[in-house]
Amino acid sequence: DGFCRTSLPDIYAIGDCAAHANGFAGGATIRLESVQNANDQATVAAKTICGADAQPYKATPWFWSNQYDLKLQTVGLSIGHDSTVLRGDPATRSFSVIYLKDGMIIALDCVNMMKDYVQGRKLVEAGAVLPVVQLADTSILLKDLIIA
Repeated sequence: DGFCRTSLPDIYAIGDCAAHANGFAGGATIRLESVQNANDQATVAAKTICGADAQPYKATPWFWSNQYDLKLQTVGLSIGHDSTVLRGDPATRSFSVIYLKDGMIIALDCVNMMKDYVQGRKLVEAGAVLPVVQLADTSILLKDLIIA
């Protein structure tokens, strides 16, 4: 469940082995195989076990990987996307792919585009719906598209 409890009393599951309903996957039951996920779920489970003020697991999924001179950073989950927007030029080895579902920003894959990753996270968390032409325009910072 949202507190990492299994159907067995006093048994908790976290990390790669824990299937959970995830809001970033449209409520689908998924497994996230990442260090971030395991750490965040461990915090929820520990607080629940200790009777602390635990909140249900709702962490924003993010991943990263260094591949030689490329830094890949992902935020959100692209599960179920129906369109994409390309920011930048893959030939320059610095670009982002923005994933949309029904016009809403659900995820970004950023290659050597740290600013897009950091600023795009807020758009994913907000479920922002923005004009595709603005999203594709690298002269516009993603943070400038965030409506307070």
